[in-house]
Amino acid sequence: MRKTIIAVLAFVVGGITLSAQETIESVMVERDRAVAQADSLREVISKMRDRQKGNVHLDFDIPFYKKVRRPRAAEVGTFGVGVLVSESSGAFDFSPQNSLEFWGFVPISHVKGRHSLTFGPGIGFKNFGITGNKAMQMTDEGDITIGQFKDGAIPRISRLTIFSLNMPIFYSLGFGRGYGITLGPVVNFNASSSIVNKYTFDGDKKKDKYKYAHCNLVTVDVMAQLNLRDVSIYGRYSPMSVMDKKYWPEFSTWSVGVAVSLLK
Repeated sequence: MRKTIIAVLAFVVGGITLSAQETIESVMVERDRAVAQADSLREVISKMRDRQKGNVHLDFDIPFYKKVRRPRAAEVGTFGVGVLVSESSGAFDFSPQNSLEFWGFVPISHVKGRHSLTFGPGIGFKNFGITGNKAMQMTDEGDITIGQFKDGAIPRISRLTIFSLNMPIFYSLGFGRGYGITLGPVVNFNASSSIVNKYTFDGDKKKDKYKYAHCNLVTVDVMAQLNLRDVSIYGRYSPMSVMDKKYWPEFSTWSVGVAVSLLK
């Protein structure tokens, strides 16, 4: 009887031990599966964070390749307007409040870290205005002189307009979050120039226009910008006389204005 009881107890204890071992093995398998799922989820989250940061990791190696940075919104154009101030050796006294420039270009940028090189085709208009009774006039020989409006006329403005195709070449240093500085030359191909004198005579609005005002074909300006995200404050200096010295007194200009970048 005692042997029988001992045998039954041994069978029960053995069964319990075997069941506990199987339970432990099952728990270990489930633990390994949970760890694998957690690692997989962690990898997915890491890839999502990389995409949000703009980094794309490849599943294969390319020599000299580290990462590809997904570009931010690209600029489709930059446009500016500024006030022109002139320094002349002659009798020209252009009025800043009536002398404005308008320009724009399509930027092509190469970026490496905080540094970038930008260039692109553009256009520009420079308008120099004289107020009061003075007026720019052209002689038969093509020389430009400063005269007066005819007697009885009420002067409005005498304006010189220059249209140019230009090519800026800018170096930029970024400080982060869209802030930075930009500096570089602007090459101008001055395509046309004209003079318009506007006045009122006998109650009627009149204007006299002189085409081909003898601008120099190529001039170079120097521009500096303080970048405040998509808006910039700029200063431009034009050391070269934009007009032909054979017909005009020599004068240089500088301007201050605001530029805006358009993003797509």
